[in-house]
Amino acid sequence: MNAKKIFGGVFLAGLCASVSVAPAATLTLDQVLREALKNNPSYLAARADLGYAENAHSSAGLAGYLPTVAANGGLGWSQLDTRQQRDTGAAQTINGAQSKTRTVGINANWALFEGFAGPLQQKRLRLERDQARASENVSREDVLRGAALAYADLARQSRLRDVRDTLLRLSEERFRILQSRIASGSASRPDWLDGQVDRNADRSALIQQQSALYSARLTLAAAMGRDTVVTEDADGDNAMLPSGELNLSVLRGNLDERQPDLQRAEAERDLARVSMSQAMSPLYPRLNATAGYNYNLADNDAGIYRETRTVGPSAGLQLTVPLFAGELPWRVHARGRLALTAAEQRLREARFAAQSEVDRAYSDWKSLDSAATLEREGLGYAKENLDLTFRRWKSGGLSYLEARLAQVKYLDAFTRAENSDYEAFRARLDVLRAAGRMDQLLDEASGSTGQH
Repeated sequence: MNAKKIFGGVFLAGLCASVSVAPAATLTLDQVLREALKNNPSYLAARADLGYAENAHSSAGLAGYLPTVAANGGLGWSQLDTRQQRDTGAAQTINGAQSKTRTVGINANWALFEGFAGPLQQKRLRLERDQARASENVSREDVLRGAALAYADLARQSRLRDVRDTLLRLSEERFRILQSRIASGSASRPDWLDGQVDRNADRSALIQQQSALYSARLTLAAAMGRDTVVTEDADGDNAMLPSGELNLSVLRGNLDERQPDLQRAEAERDLARVSMSQAMSPLYPRLNATAGYNYNLADNDAGIYRETRTVGPSAGLQLTVPLFAGELPWRVHARGRLALTAAEQRLREARFAAQSEVDRAYSDWKSLDSAATLEREGLGYAKENLDLTFRRWKSGGLSYLEARLAQVKYLDAFTRAENSDYEAFRARLDVLRAAGRMDQLLDEASGSTGQH
């Protein structure tokens, strides 16, 4: 009877320890999300791409409206055999006649009209900036989802490890008791063999669970942009995972403004429209203004004048009218129209897919959230059954196998509950990602609540 009391006490104490021992160092979900946004390489690359696009729009976009200015200079030398004949019939032959030229100047060229190329280029750069911003938002939402999911998995694997560790310690204690019973003749060898099998099985399960926990730490480290494995544990028994209610009508609202994939598709449609206009731009006339100040000096042994020097300003206008660019203009326009039509259809498809994805993700979340509630309720029943079983086992009313079965059922219920909570949280993240509202997760993790 004393051995049974010891065993029951060890189990209950171990079970409590598996879910209540605080780790030395912990991470909150808010810390994980903010560190991921600060260090995740894929997000940092997307931010750099956005910075490049913003710089190009603010700088290169204005270049088409300003003149180009260049300073030039040159030296030239030649030595030629020449023969010159005047209109009087006199001829002159000079062998090895040398000529030298020296030029220096500054010239400006201002494109007054280039077939709307300047405004179209600035519009393209603006759209490319918008496209880069949408891509940055896509990366941001993906990073937030990945980091939150990795954090939830770390919390789940840690709790499963703790329960497995408790179960192994209980198996070790049970095996010790069985050995003492066999020595006293109150237990049979089949009971001892069952205890040995259980202990080995629990050892194997704990080793596998420790490997799963280490993989979760590596995954979280990658999501947070760390170069080394995460050594901290998730903070708290439930890892402070947001689980508030979501409103489908609010989630479906303003998708065009919030969903970064839709924003990217809209930018691609607008870029196709600009590309069509740019393809027609070379067919328009060009008008350029030129101005400069140049100095030229030429020495020629064979010329009428041995030295020629010019210095002074110059200015002019140049009009260019393209007549044929190698392709019929209506074919250029038709090709651009086809590209625009394809982009418009892809945008239409993206809008339908976005609405459908929100509805599907919301339906999945509601189902998985309800299933998680049932599993948690079932875990409570399994815990109550475990307590009752051990009280009966201590009183001698149950066998070793029945006590072991109660423990296994509790472990199964605990595992199902953990997995269900994880899947429900993953489905909730999918809803927020589909609706373009992952920033709501940041507010919830930092203590704020409610949908925006």
